[in-house]
Amino acid sequence: MECGMGSLRMGVNIKVLLFTLIFGLFICFSAWGSMVSFYIVEAGLDENNENARQGIVWENAFLDVFFEAGHIVSNAPILRMRTIPQGDLLRTVAYDVLDDRGGGIEFVIIALLDYGNNAMTPRNVVFYVYNAMTREKVLEREIQGRAYRNSREEFDDIKSMARGLVPYVN
Repeated sequence: MECGMGSLRMGVNIKVLLFTLIFGLFICFSAWGSMVSFYIVEAGLDENNENARQGIVWENAFLDVFFEAGHIVSNAPILRMRTIPQGDLLRTVAYDVLDDRGGGIEFVIIALLDYGNNAMTPRNVVFYVYNAMTREKVLEREIQGRAYRNSREEFDDIKSMARGLVPYVN
């Protein structure tokens, strides 16, 4: 009788160990995500223009979407410039990230909001996705600015645009 109980306990322990091992593997594979840093650049606005809130809306939408997709996200202060930067945009905007890649940042996403003649909404937006380790431009996409009926519609539309960029950082 003793022998039968011992083998039963051993069988249960093996099943528990096997279940734990399989469960642990699934958790490890589903917890993978890239570290993504966001930069919002507003071009064409005066530095003293406090009315433009577009940069904050874009930043919040991007952070929400990429966090929900399982990525580790960070952001920098919104950069406001009088004109669109010329030359190496990655070097201009994300200089600190490139010089200190030891922080683990794998991708840099830059949203350049071009306001043109100091308008309240951007006339166009250019997205840049860079691999921070190789400094390779993964994607450059331009969209035209839009007018929205309300802030909820605007936020939902910006989030849908951000969702379109998620596959490029996986």
